[in-house]
Amino acid sequence: MTVLPPSLLAQRGVSRAVVRPASPVAARGRANESSPAWPVRDDTITFRDVVLESGDRVDQISVRYRLEGAINAARDNVVLVVHALTGTVHASEWWQSVIGEGAALDPTKHAVLCANLLGGCNGTTGPSNTDPDALPPISTRDQATVLARLLDALGVTAPLLVCGGSLGGMVTLEFAATFPGRLRGAVCLAAPAVQTAQGLAWNTIMRRAIALGGERDGLALARMVGMLSYRTPEGLERRFGRSQAANGTFQVNAWLDSHGEKLVERFDATSYGALIDAMDVHDVGRGRGGVSAALGPVADRLTGVGIVGDLLYPDHAVREWTQAAGATYVELPSPHGHDGFLLEVDRVARIIGDAVRAATARAAVVNHRSVPGAAPLLHGATTAPSAPSPTRGSGGITSTAVKPLRVALAGCGHVGGSLLDLFAERLQRQPDGVPIRVERVLVRDPARPRPALAQAIAHGIAPAAAVITDPTELLDDDIDVLIEAIGGTTTARTLVETALRRGIRVVTANKALLGERGAALQALARTSGARLDFEGAVCGAIPIVRCVRTGAAGVGITKVSGILNGTSNYVLERVAHGESLADAVATAQRLGYAEADPTRDLNGQDAEDKLRILAWLAFGIEPASLKVTRRGIDAETAAWAARVAAEGDRVKLIASVTRDGGEFIARILPTRVTGDDAWAHVSGPFNRVVIESESAGALAFQGPGAGGLATAGAVLADVLS
Repeated sequence: MTVLPPSLLAQRGVSRAVVRPASPVAARGRANESSPAWPVRDDTITFRDVVLESGDRVDQISVRYRLEGAINAARDNVVLVVHALTGTVHASEWWQSVIGEGAALDPTKHAVLCANLLGGCNGTTGPSNTDPDALPPISTRDQATVLARLLDALGVTAPLLVCGGSLGGMVTLEFAATFPGRLRGAVCLAAPAVQTAQGLAWNTIMRRAIALGGERDGLALARMVGMLSYRTPEGLERRFGRSQAANGTFQVNAWLDSHGEKLVERFDATSYGALIDAMDVHDVGRGRGGVSAALGPVADRLTGVGIVGDLLYPDHAVREWTQAAGATYVELPSPHGHDGFLLEVDRVARIIGDAVRAATARAAVVNHRSVPGAAPLLHGATTAPSAPSPTRGSGGITSTAVKPLRVALAGCGHVGGSLLDLFAERLQRQPDGVPIRVERVLVRDPARPRPALAQAIAHGIAPAAAVITDPTELLDDDIDVLIEAIGGTTTARTLVETALRRGIRVVTANKALLGERGAALQALARTSGARLDFEGAVCGAIPIVRCVRTGAAGVGITKVSGILNGTSNYVLERVAHGESLADAVATAQRLGYAEADPTRDLNGQDAEDKLRILAWLAFGIEPASLKVTRRGIDAETAAWAARVAAEGDRVKLIASVTRDGGEFIARILPTRVTGDDAWAHVSGPFNRVVIESESAGALAFQGPGAGGLATAGAVLADVLS
């Protein structure tokens, strides 16, 4: 497909995974930015044995992504934003006023996910000037499929919205056509369903520019050509006219030179060629009976935005496919032309906001496999329990009556109460989702006020007589899932083992029980044909268990390290700010970050339980057999942490287990880290886990780790998976 010379873009063959970090220029720019008012997660995830549309097989592909905001417990608030040709994962930077607090995509409510596209050079596997063989030729369909695998790894079945412009719009259409059962809403801006002759022509010129000018001057010239296709004569005339700089250079010329030089600093010419190659073979109707057949099944959830005056993809190119499919067409007038989807932020925000509201009003897909024509979920995907096939209506996907998921809840304390709150919130936000019915709730003191349980009863989630005090009454044949939230290793063990023997699925956040009996319980579940899920047992809201269990962390794991206890991390942070150890603990208790008795948190026992679970998952070690060297936080450690903070560094309670040949070295120790180290920036009750493997390198995860809500959210995700 390419005409670039072999020295620049050689024929691409058997792939090798090449993960390129973000450019130094981009990194320097971000270093000066203020922290956003929402959590941000930058990660790289690796997928193995990926088969492309062409039939080429890639041993492994790494994907760099940024998640702005937090995925909620129901995992239904994710918005997938797909970047354009030279875009980055920093979506809130290049789509300001569309993404931001109070904006159409609000990271304080939504989880905005943007991944560097396959073939790119912002951290995802792709060819480069120095390694053109890193990836075979790809298509926009391949790029959409890799994004679906990323959603699978994050436990997201149906994103709230998928949206993108230009190349991002092409990939959005491919996602809609390839995974119709996973689509709640999509907005495609300034992109055709089939590459146009105009698009082919512009790309031919850019290829020739690179072929003649090489990887620097040629890429700069290609970018200048591209910029002319992105803007209109009217827009250029308004902005520049014949104005000149002080040195006599026409300002429009300087503008073009600047864009060319900036791109050369952060982009590979070879990657650029691979991406425009993918655009040239873009045809959403290929192998599907045409555009109408491909997009017709999702027409009620699909919006196409055409920009009047667009030189690259004229508005009629968008109108044609929306009419063929029966989708919604929105016209966006702009003097800027193609770049209007980036520059007309107020009008684009209204379009995206309308799509978000429409998607929110629709029922999430209960089981996308029941949607006619839906592609199967990829490896690592999670689905809700089976339900009758949804039916299409004017409002989108709606589901018929679904059998409730019958739950027995052991414990209604910090975690159990927060979980009931999440059940109620989910019912209000997703009234057509799979119903959850809490049949019985085991408590120790039935007279104790439990507002969350009262609310659950008021919403019809639990019956008025749900409370019981006898553990033998908790499990019966009418129970689908046991949620164990009482803690400890006595009654909890009896309940979990009983449920598994009866074939009842168990969801638990009991790290002490798993640290002692995890392997035996998993074996019991396997022999009984049941299932044991325990995402909430390690690191709260971070989906680290799912990552390791599905193989997303890679093979050949050599080390697992982490801040595994949010309470201790919060206490150490307060000590670093001048509080005494006693005052810091009291503050943590008042905010719900510490139990009434924080001993297990402070002495490192809680972190040890989690480390044993991670060692079991990562290395197959019997949890109880792991020898751990441990020291927690005491008055002496707190005094040391205060002195270290005065010197500009931090003390963190870091747990680690390292494979050294046939031995495993496990430690939990207060550790001094420099002030600019990533560990030092783990603030408040957050956790951080780093997994190092031979295949995927180092993968870092960070998120809330203390508080009942963080753990309850992970439990809810397991219940719905």
